[in-house]
Amino acid sequence: MELSVPASGMASARLLILTDHMPVLSDPIITELLGSIEANRLMLLCGAGLSMPSPSNLLPAWRVAELCYEKRRDIEVLPEALRYDLDALAGHFHAAGHFKDQFLGLIPWAELLGAPNAGHAAVSDLLVARAAHSTLSANFDPLIEIWAKTRKIDLRGALDGAQATEFSAATNPLLKFHGCLDRDRDGTLWTQHQLGEANVQQRIESIKHWLSINLPGKDLLIVGFWTDWGYFNDVLADAIAVGGIGRVLVIDPDSAEGLQRKAPGLWGHLTAGTQFSHIAGSGDEALDQLRTAFSKVWARRFFRLAQAMAPAIPAPDPSGWLGDELYDLRRDAEGVPYNRAARQKGPAPEAAQAALAHLLLTQANATREGAWYRLNNQTIRVVQGGGQSLSTVRERYDEPTSLASPDYVICAGAVDLSLPAKIIPGGAGASVVRPTKGGSAKWLTLEQARVELGI
Repeated sequence: MELSVPASGMASARLLILTDHMPVLSDPIITELLGSIEANRLMLLCGAGLSMPSPSNLLPAWRVAELCYEKRRDIEVLPEALRYDLDALAGHFHAAGHFKDQFLGLIPWAELLGAPNAGHAAVSDLLVARAAHSTLSANFDPLIEIWAKTRKIDLRGALDGAQATEFSAATNPLLKFHGCLDRDRDGTLWTQHQLGEANVQQRIESIKHWLSINLPGKDLLIVGFWTDWGYFNDVLADAIAVGGIGRVLVIDPDSAEGLQRKAPGLWGHLTAGTQFSHIAGSGDEALDQLRTAFSKVWARRFFRLAQAMAPAIPAPDPSGWLGDELYDLRRDAEGVPYNRAARQKGPAPEAAQAALAHLLLTQANATREGAWYRLNNQTIRVVQGGGQSLSTVRERYDEPTSLASPDYVICAGAVDLSLPAKIIPGGAGASVVRPTKGGSAKWLTLEQARVELGI
């Protein structure tokens, strides 16, 4: 793996050789990116390369071109030069006046769908939690949005600047500057020949205006996108001239020489007057690594909420936690079920009692199992109650029955308004009590848990 940045940071460049098992991002780079998140300066730029890793396995542009070419060959013999060149192939039909009525019918749309991968999950999570300022995407596919929607978040890809502003009420903006197969399939941008169309020009001007306001001063992380599109290069040049870009970090498996040869215009704009770095590596791995690092910062801040209440108890160290475990912790600390998304950039003050429960379990020598604990052979999950009634929080936890259920749920911060005798399991048994939401676990307030569990 080639790394074109020094261990000290992102500003200059030299060559290091890393083993295949090394993380894509070094600790200094992670620190730089986390600083960008903290300052609300991190903007992501994603392209088709983001959707190629498993389990998405979407087709590269050359393969889409080949499928379109082969589908058309029984009707007409096309120039061989168009077989693997999607821009040129689409441009051929555009010039002939058959772009929408014939070319779009050749596209294997079903092959542009799939399951979100770790990179999509990271982008979506960072937008939903408002950790990334925004994401610019050249992808038509809806995999970033799908990850959020399966977790009850209405993340919509904006097709112009006005929509980017409008949709930011739900999440930070996802601006899909080449279009979206779900929202406006006929308006997707396949060839630079389309740039002269009135509706495309209008959309581009709206995007340019939005970027002229939002891009200057940002730190740009580019993953899976490296191509020369004249209008986009112009936007970058204008932004650099007006307000500058803080830093540019490109994650791409190609070498620096390969990138410069592939898109000399984009290379020229991004390396002129900016702190430019390139890491040759996997984009989805890098994004997943950044997401995990963000979640570790979140976890440290969460555990620190309890320090004033229990200064003598060391806080758990999340350094060794896996990404999925940290995400479950974030949802539990927000009081969010596992079929929904975490939404907070940082833990809220009302999560302090939940943090205290973690400290008390650690002090009692409970062993961690993911985001849960095991004590006296009983599994324990801690969720944030936020000053609500125990029954109200439990009712909200309408999680799929396929998810594992702990023996106990400590609903820290909640108030139990029922009689003590009604602290009962929610699963079906020999009694007349019917199954309730919240699973089969026994739900306790923190005060009740300290007595019953001895913590």
